[in-house]
Amino acid sequence: MDAQSLGMLAILGGGFGVGLWYIVARGDANLTMRQGMNPEGLRYGTGEPGFGNAKLQINAKLAVVEERRRARDIARGRQAQLDAERNVQKQAAERSAKDVAENAREAERLRLAAIAEAQAEADLEAQRAEDEAERRRREREEGRLAEARLAQIEQMEAERQSELAAAEAARLDEIQTARDAEAVQSKQAAQAAMKDLQARLDREGARSSDVQVSLMWNNFNDLDLHIVCPSGERIHGGNKISKCGGELDVDANVRPESKKPVENVYWPEGTAPAGKYQVYVHHYKKHKKRRAKDPTKFQVIINSLSDEDNDGVPDVMEYKAALSHGDPIMLVATFEVPSMAERRRRKQAIEDQLAALERGEDVDVSPLATPQDTSAESTELLNELNERLQREGADSSFELPSAPDLDKLSDADSNGN
Repeated sequence: MDAQSLGMLAILGGGFGVGLWYIVARGDANLTMRQGMNPEGLRYGTGEPGFGNAKLQINAKLAVVEERRRARDIARGRQAQLDAERNVQKQAAERSAKDVAENAREAERLRLAAIAEAQAEADLEAQRAEDEAERRRREREEGRLAEARLAQIEQMEAERQSELAAAEAARLDEIQTARDAEAVQSKQAAQAAMKDLQARLDREGARSSDVQVSLMWNNFNDLDLHIVCPSGERIHGGNKISKCGGELDVDANVRPESKKPVENVYWPEGTAPAGKYQVYVHHYKKHKKRRAKDPTKFQVIINSLSDEDNDGVPDVMEYKAALSHGDPIMLVATFEVPSMAERRRRKQAIEDQLAALERGEDVDVSPLATPQDTSAESTELLNELNERLQREGADSSFELPSAPDLDKLSDADSNGN
């Protein structure tokens, strides 16, 4: 406790002691001893108020103090309310002033923006005018340069065309030279093939005629030649002499006997029935003892009357391809033999053309032969061939082959040789 509190405590304690001494020491004090206490407590004989009245006075004073405190609190609350209202009014005024200032600033900003936009628009318009003038100047300059370039290009194009014409003439000369050389090589190869074929046919004692199909290859494997006649009959190793007049007179390498075998089917002169013929090649057997390798390349040479360019002179067609053992039977070629009436008609047409040429007339010298085609009839015949081959003991199952690209195979064979 501080000194002031101690002093007050001492003063109050001293006063309390003096009061007790005064009460006891007074001679005129009349104490009324009753059971219990009355509201006044101890009473003095003098009739002066006791502790009860003091309490009432204290309570009254406390009530006054409390009332004053309440009045003060109410006053403070009112003052605070007034202060709050003044603050609200002040803040509202400040906000209003701020809004006014902000509006003023926004108006100024808009004014400046409008001025800047007007200035930018003016600058843009000036730039557009300048760009337009520059564009026109460039167009005039580009037009002048384009005319100069066009003149230069025309001159260069004329020179290039002249060079191209010279190069094209040289290229055509080279192509013609190459064609001539190729024709000579092709003719030599055809002559060599025909010479080789004739040697093999002579070796085997085969016969030749106006309609003849020959197959030759260069290993010990067993390839079979199949010819389907217009009647649908098939000529092969199991049916060498056919009802349509054709005969397979050479069937090679049933046993691995020759490395340069040949097979041959012919019709006696003038007996081949008119109609479409189909030529197939089947790789029947690979003779392992001779170690013949696959694929086996082969050639088919056809003498027929399908495209006569002279009176009764047969056309020779050569086809090259390759087969491996187990490959499906291959449709190599088709050709047509005209009827005797057609042959006479063609002969008469050729004689008429020759007579017209002798008279100096213009005639159409287009080929008289009809183009060959492959139809669904070929598919049916091929299926029938596969079924017959299976019945005859062939050790492979066959499917309908797509038409071979004999030109590519021929080119590959030529490159390989």
